[in-house]
Amino acid sequence: MEFSVVQRFTCAPEVYWARSRGPEFELALAQAAEVTAEQLPPRGNVERTRITQLNALPNVAQKAMGVERFAYVQEVESDEAHFTTKWAIVPDVMTDRVTCRGESVVRAAPGGCERVITGRIEVRIALVGGTIERHIGEQVQRGYSRAEPVIRRFVEGD
Repeated sequence: MEFSVVQRFTCAPEVYWARSRGPEFELALAQAAEVTAEQLPPRGNVERTRITQLNALPNVAQKAMGVERFAYVQEVESDEAHFTTKWAIVPDVMTDRVTCRGESVVRAAPGGCERVITGRIEVRIALVGGTIERHIGEQVQRGYSRAEPVIRRFVEGD
């Protein structure tokens, strides 16, 4: 399953990039996305965060994956010169069957900038993989929607 999210902000890409960093920003995002987030030691230039969704997986996904909640390590490699990130989600379970990765770019747009997130979620589990993909995709996109006003508060504020 592929997905794309576009969010527009009334600030320059440079301002967005500078203001959308740091512990206070990350905590506000986690609360909005209904997850817990714990910073882990980086691996080289890759930032790592342990994420646990507060909402339970659907029953069919719980049975297939053997866990109540989806938890993972989010790895993010930033290219500050181009305002881009490459990200990957490494689940705590079934790492050989669940793939989630993508890119994010902040670029100039009329009236400010836009953040474009593209990604791909693939769950290779017979019969229920599509259901799990849809649930994860809905949670990811819902998280981006909930995060947008938080981001706006940080990057567009005075």
